[in-house]
Amino acid sequence: MLSLGLGYACSSSNGNTVAGAGGSGAFGGSGGGSGSGGSGADGGINLDSGQPNIMSLAVVPGTATIDVANGQSSPVSFKAMATYKGGSQGEVQATWSFDRLDLATIAQTGTLTANNTKGGKGTVTAKVGSQSASADVVIQLGFDDNSAGLSKADQGKFLTPDTNPSGTLIYPYDQTVFARGILPPELMWSGGAAGDSYKVSIVDSNVSLTAFIQADPPSRWTMPKAWWEALTQSNNGTPVSVKVQRLDGAGAAHAAVSETWQIAQGSLRGTIYYWAVNQGQIVKINPGADKPVPAFDPGPYNAIGSPAPVSGYANQSPPWQQATGGHRCVACHTVSKDGSTISAVFSAAPPAGGSRGPWGTVNSTSEQVQALGDYTAKVRFMALTPDGKYIVSNSDGFSMALGKSATGQTIPSALDGKAQMADPQFSPDGKLLAFSGNVTGSYPVEFTQSDLQVMDANMSAAPYFTNLQTIVTGTGQEIAFPSFTPDSKWVVYQRGDYSRASYGAGGANTGHNDLYISDIAKQVGELKLDRANGAGVLGAKDSQRNYEPRVNPISVGGYYWVVFVSPRDYGNRMQSTTDSTTQNHKQLWVAAIDANPTAGKDPSHPAFWLPGQDLTTINMDAYWALEACKQQGTSCNQGYECCSGFCRDQGNGTYACVPPPTNQCAQIGESCKTAADCCKSSGTVDCVGGFCALKGPA
Repeated sequence: MLSLGLGYACSSSNGNTVAGAGGSGAFGGSGGGSGSGGSGADGGINLDSGQPNIMSLAVVPGTATIDVANGQSSPVSFKAMATYKGGSQGEVQATWSFDRLDLATIAQTGTLTANNTKGGKGTVTAKVGSQSASADVVIQLGFDDNSAGLSKADQGKFLTPDTNPSGTLIYPYDQTVFARGILPPELMWSGGAAGDSYKVSIVDSNVSLTAFIQADPPSRWTMPKAWWEALTQSNNGTPVSVKVQRLDGAGAAHAAVSETWQIAQGSLRGTIYYWAVNQGQIVKINPGADKPVPAFDPGPYNAIGSPAPVSGYANQSPPWQQATGGHRCVACHTVSKDGSTISAVFSAAPPAGGSRGPWGTVNSTSEQVQALGDYTAKVRFMALTPDGKYIVSNSDGFSMALGKSATGQTIPSALDGKAQMADPQFSPDGKLLAFSGNVTGSYPVEFTQSDLQVMDANMSAAPYFTNLQTIVTGTGQEIAFPSFTPDSKWVVYQRGDYSRASYGAGGANTGHNDLYISDIAKQVGELKLDRANGAGVLGAKDSQRNYEPRVNPISVGGYYWVVFVSPRDYGNRMQSTTDSTTQNHKQLWVAAIDANPTAGKDPSHPAFWLPGQDLTTINMDAYWALEACKQQGTSCNQGYECCSGFCRDQGNGTYACVPPPTNQCAQIGESCKTAADCCKSSGTVDCVGGFCALKGPA
């Protein structure tokens, strides 16, 4: 059989052949095995795909590092070297591949070119016939900036600092866990003077960021978005070292102040809906967005609107309280897990004797109001089933009622006639309803004593709710705003001496609350989320100021993610001089909670300020829901973004929504029914809330 050469041999004058004695080759080469031989035309090009005389294959170099400096790098060329029978060696033509197309691409010449946007480790593989070999590749990203215009001499001074500290880091907190898919945090510190220069170093195993800057007090610095994306996308779970070092006006460098961050191995997704109090409207923001947008147009305050309330309207003029821009005022709200439905309290114009308002539902896609309940109701809070079809409303008198979201009509249920209940919330699987029970107080917004209770929920048949259980007893304190984790096994809630952050005339009094988590099975019990609460970090005026926790319906990177309200200081960007609740600095904060809590251990991590929210508004009552799902062929990052539940690599490093694959396991973030559906389900991956997720932090 005619064979065409693939090999390049060296250190001999004999040509390489497949089945005969070696003939003379133009570039030299060791002779082949026994048999009649012919001459090698180029001394080593062998096109027999079987290569029966190749004993082993090696990739040269065996390891390589590509350094990417400010987005630029040089490619690396690899060779496939064969060892033949008899011990000779030569370069051969191979089929090349690289297992990390998100990092780099390889040509069939063996040249590897980094994408220059992400660091990490990958493997180059060469294959010739049945033989294969590989080489390890490390891609390191480096970014540097000298906006301070420091000379090389001044930059060198940072290498020999004195022992005086450069200042105090005040935001973010040490040991904060961030996730991918959000905006970069603003680094803030104190202790410097006008005219000082700084070296900021942020380093992990794959990325090194260095900036020489000037930051007069109040000192702050935000890394470029491209740097942050490179850092978070490249991080493999190793800690991120953060250092700030000061060069004072006299030219003396001081000792660096430092802290450590952790990057969760996953992107935060979904939409956070919250109440911008001083605008009187519900707004929404996606992680990664730089500003919120209105969730829907509530309509003008001086018209009843369409659809009208199902009952109770008696031609009040104007019919609604007025918010910014002449809109109807909407306040407390909730969102279904799937993001399809928003429910909010529409504040009716109050007659003498107090406020009132019906619940209304809004289609989140069309942003149109679809139903309004009884106009005379005094609804305070609501809960929606995961699909948005049913609603539980919580009214004055601590009563609850079941209703149909699409019509505004109530439905008789086991909730009727029950009292002393507040703050309802459905579990993500729709099988439980949690609430504050045995409540003592004025009305569902303000109370001082309650227990955490749950009932089984079944929307397919009356009485819809059964099996009342007490999970945690308040024992003289209030337990409020329960929110389930994605697996429906845990509840996060606030606990303290008063359910409202500020109350009394002019908000003179403060409700002191911290966040807790408890398991429904009552096997682990109640755990205080000290690190999320800011214990040991916040001063007295900011301590126990943690309210209204709401959990992301998706577990990301081995963590549950909770958004909550706190008026605490936000670094040096927003500070209060007295009790922080009295200055109405309520903002949204996000904290990671280990997805595998254990008895006696705080599973939470320090919180970060939700980037993109408006600092000029009072922000509270946040709900986290999935975004409207994407259709097949649409770009995606995780399977839970897709209507099919599956997001796959298209073979070129990009991802798109695809139909459910046949006979393939589900990857992290993709749809599942049990843990057995997930890849690596027997180890670190489980089916959490209908999607494959890490059991705990990576």
